[in-house]
Amino acid sequence: MTWRRWVMAVLVIVAIGFAVHFGVSFPWAATLSALKTSDWLLLSAAAVANVVSLAVKGTEWFVFLRRLAPVRYATAQFATFVGAALACITVSVSGDVARARLVAARGEGSMGAAVGSLILARFVEIMSLLVFLAVALIAAPPFRSASLIGLGLGLATGAVFLGYRRLPWDRIRSRTLGGHWRGQLVEMVASTDRIGLVAAVFLACLNWLLQWASFHWTIAATHIPVHPSISLSALVAANAAGLLRLTPGNFGVLQGSMILAMEGFGIPVASALAAGLALQAVQVLPELAIGVSLVGIRGLGQLLKRKPE
Repeated sequence: MTWRRWVMAVLVIVAIGFAVHFGVSFPWAATLSALKTSDWLLLSAAAVANVVSLAVKGTEWFVFLRRLAPVRYATAQFATFVGAALACITVSVSGDVARARLVAARGEGSMGAAVGSLILARFVEIMSLLVFLAVALIAAPPFRSASLIGLGLGLATGAVFLGYRRLPWDRIRSRTLGGHWRGQLVEMVASTDRIGLVAAVFLACLNWLLQWASFHWTIAATHIPVHPSISLSALVAANAAGLLRLTPGNFGVLQGSMILAMEGFGIPVASALAAGLALQAVQVLPELAIGVSLVGIRGLGQLLKRKPE
């Protein structure tokens, strides 16, 4: 056995030891009690907010995709919900790959256009999160210097959005391949006017607002005295930790990030875990139900088996 395997074996043993210690010492009774007594009305509202945020995300993607392909709005929404269902049971970017495949399979756009528009939509979502945070920190500052941080974020993201047109897009476009996703991405960025960009940013901010509501209502449903700053911190931490999608549906990663974010506000670990588990159900169960109703379990399985093109 090589030294690398010895190191890996030691790390696995240590990890198992920590997991056993955690499982034995964790106050599971408090977590289960919080889940059993959850407010189902608030959980239902959180689930609706999450589904609507997914539809808004599909609309934002459609704003970019329609510039290069004759894609119908219904197709963009269909691909978005099926991709979200697939993301609940897979790792990495399988959900986004499925979205692009579904558009290409229906003959309403090329794979390059779909992938390029998804990358651009992701970038706008990240920038819009900074705008959203800027407004939130200015409107409801959780600490004394939060307003200044929010103002700085707002000015920085505004400079990025206003300055993108100054880049030599014609020269960049001439050096890229039009059929490849890089060429499609450059084409979309070069051709997107400020009205289209503002519409996409507005939709992305609305998506974040709905997700914030979903987090806030879920946390409140588990009887945690929640402040908007707590749910906002949990939202940012969960999305940052889940960027790489290391587990199906980010299970475990979501709960761990929420525990870390909420611990800073004095929320007990057992209560934070209950909120994280409730949020997982609020997000995964409706998305899986919608995805299965659209293509069936067999359809999701076929998307899983297909290799990337």
